[in-house]
Amino acid sequence: MDYLMRGDIDFTEQEWEAIDHKVVETAKTVLTGRKFIDIYGPLGAGIEMLKTYDITGSNPVISEIPMLSADFTLTWRELEAARRTGIPLSLSQVAAAAYQCALQEDKMIFLGDKEAGIKGLTTETGVKKVKITGWNEGENAFTAVAEGLQYMLENDTYGDKVLAVSPDVYAGLQRIQPGTGTLESERIGKLLEGGIYRTPVLPAQTAVLVATGSHNLDLAIGQDMITGYLGSSELNYDFRVFETVLLRIKNKKAIIVYGK
Repeated sequence: MDYLMRGDIDFTEQEWEAIDHKVVETAKTVLTGRKFIDIYGPLGAGIEMLKTYDITGSNPVISEIPMLSADFTLTWRELEAARRTGIPLSLSQVAAAAYQCALQEDKMIFLGDKEAGIKGLTTETGVKKVKITGWNEGENAFTAVAEGLQYMLENDTYGDKVLAVSPDVYAGLQRIQPGTGTLESERIGKLLEGGIYRTPVLPAQTAVLVATGSHNLDLAIGQDMITGYLGSSELNYDFRVFETVLLRIKNKKAIIVYGK
């Protein structure tokens, strides 16, 4: 993997392993889309373009796989101190970059990327959109999700269903439905094979019902999240955490967006 330029810096294998571990560990705490969207790949860093077919296996669309990235710097003082004292190198800068890169991925999945011309779950054209009304009271949320599931069934849309919600919607579902002794989130969760997920990238008062499975959508990965060396500046060392990923929506009836 010469393109990572790891051979251009005097880092031990253990130091690179620590960085890689921190990147993966941090990303896992952030990423929501990957918890329910099927992964296609990794295909390799050199893959630039990819075809997406709709659920009928026709109407291919060719899209570029965008690169998402965040940079960080390790100072020479930090490195020298760690090596001389044997104290583990602080990897907080690494974690911050991995966090930003992972957040970019979820934003692309849920909101799309206008500059790259990529549609997300909430911005895809042609998907069913429903006004979100009073989800923090009564059985409105339960009824809306049940109706969404019925819509998918009537349109021959199969796959485990999940509900992704904004933090405020999730908080509103943490209430006991009168007469049931059960949290509203638990009642709705019983309708869904895949459960409920919350993500901070969704705008307030937003939820997305998704029928999962690679026949409906997937996340194509060229290069999975990794760190490359950029070079040195003022005796310090610059790095980039990056990945190449693309959301491929194949069945628009597998997505229902609830919003304002």
